[in-house]
Amino acid sequence: MKTKSIVICAVFAGILCVFSVMSVPIEPVPISMGLFGVMLAAGILGLKYGTASVSLFVLIGAVGVPVFTGFRGGIAPLVGPTGGYIWSYIPMTALIGLLTLNMPQSKYRIVARYFLAVLAGTALCYAMGTIQFMLVQTVGLKYALTVCVLPFIPVDILKALAASYLSYAVRRALIKANII
Repeated sequence: MKTKSIVICAVFAGILCVFSVMSVPIEPVPISMGLFGVMLAAGILGLKYGTASVSLFVLIGAVGVPVFTGFRGGIAPLVGPTGGYIWSYIPMTALIGLLTLNMPQSKYRIVARYFLAVLAGTALCYAMGTIQFMLVQTVGLKYALTVCVLPFIPVDILKALAASYLSYAVRRALIKANII
């Protein structure tokens, strides 16, 4: 990795650290802006650097820095009931990056493709997080979906729309400035 790429990954990991602690503390799964940060990292940085920055964020939290929702850090949040939503950010970012390789030229097609990729990534995050929630809490699928997925769909669709447009605009500006 070049120095510029390392700095960009670190900057986005820092952005994720800030976004993730911004949350609405509802039980059992808080509404977090972390998912929005992941959507942006994936859309702006793409497969390789987006996945690297999100992995760095998860690692920072895993070693104990309180960057997860509720200012938590360490391994406990990652293996707890909602930890699957955090560590699933890594495969989510990779999926979004894969789905947005070789983008079309039209602005509207790019934004639409980002949006569909982000929705697919969010579905992966929901699936992985819900499975861990079910295993740790020993609850059924219906209950897990009711408390962990359904309440978040409208907000996450809005996040996906915003992230899709912002990803297009910011990525374009960063490419123009020869930053990425």
